[in-house]
Amino acid sequence: MHSQTEPPFFDSVFLAKLEQLSLLCRRLFKSENRADRPSRHNGSSLEFADYRNYTLGDDPRSVDWSIYARLERLVVKLYEQEQDLPVHILVDSSTSMRWTPDPDRAPPQKLNTARRIAAALAYIGLSNQDRVHLSWFDHSHGPELAAGRARGHFHKVLGFLSQPPPEGPTSLLTAIRQFTRKTRKRGVAILITDLLDPAGYQEPLSLLNAAQFETEILQLLHPAELHPELLGELQLVDSESGAELAFTATPDALGRYRELLGNLLEQQRQFCMEHRIGLVRLSSQIPFEDAVLKLLREGRLLK
Repeated sequence: MHSQTEPPFFDSVFLAKLEQLSLLCRRLFKSENRADRPSRHNGSSLEFADYRNYTLGDDPRSVDWSIYARLERLVVKLYEQEQDLPVHILVDSSTSMRWTPDPDRAPPQKLNTARRIAAALAYIGLSNQDRVHLSWFDHSHGPELAAGRARGHFHKVLGFLSQPPPEGPTSLLTAIRQFTRKTRKRGVAILITDLLDPAGYQEPLSLLNAAQFETEILQLLHPAELHPELLGELQLVDSESGAELAFTATPDALGRYRELLGNLLEQQRQFCMEHRIGLVRLSSQIPFEDAVLKLLREGRLLK
C-alpha cells in the first residue's frame, strides 16, 4: 500500500488536457490521408474477408476457380475495404512497470503514466474514426477491450483503464505470441512498456513483424532506473523474481551500470531501426500530452 494518496487517473484536469491535445492532433492529421499512409505491406486496398455461394448475376471474375477445381463448387470472394488500419494499444502491467525507488510512499509512476498515455491515444484514435482495441499484458496477453470507432465509446476506455490490471512477471514473448494468434486483422500495434524482459525483446518484436503489424513502441523508464543515486551497502531485490543481491554502490559501480544500460538501450534502438519498428523512449515523469505528441512526431504515425 502506498501511504501517499494517488490522484484519480482521469480527473477533470486530465480530460481538459485531453481535449486540447485532440484538437492539436486533429490539425496534425489534417493533411494526412489515412488510406494513403505509407506502409511496408504490399497489396491492394481490398482485404479478403470470406466466401459465399455464387448467385446469378455475380461477376465471374470474383469466383474462386481453384475451389471450383477441387470441390466443383462456385463460390465468390468477399472483400473489405481497407480504409483504415485497426489500432491495437497494448499496455504493459507487469511488476517491473510498478517499480518505484520508494515503494512505501510513491505510486507506480510508470504504470500510471502508461494508463494516461493509452487513454489519450485511444481518444485520438476514436476521434479519428479508427477502430481502437486496448489490452493489458504481463506474462500473458490479458484482458482486452474493443472500444469501437466512435468517440462516444470513450467512457468504455476510461472504465477499462481504471480497473486494476493483471500483475505478474514479464513474458513479452508469450504475450505477443498470444496476441498475434488471436488478432486476425493486422493493423497498428502500439506497445507501452519499459521493454525490460530478462528473456529478451528480439523474438517477440520479430513476431509482430512476421504477423505484419506496423509496430510502435513507447518505452517508459523511471529516471531512477536511468540514473540511480543511491550509494553504500545495499540489498537489491528483483521486482519480479524476488531474488536478492548484496551490492556495494560506489561511483565506479554506478558508472558501470549506466554503461551497461546504455549499451542495452542502444541495442534496442538499433534492432528497432533495422526492423522498421518505431521506438520512442520517454521518462515516466513526462506529462502524458507531451508523450503522445512525441510519439506522433518521432514515431511513424504521421509519416
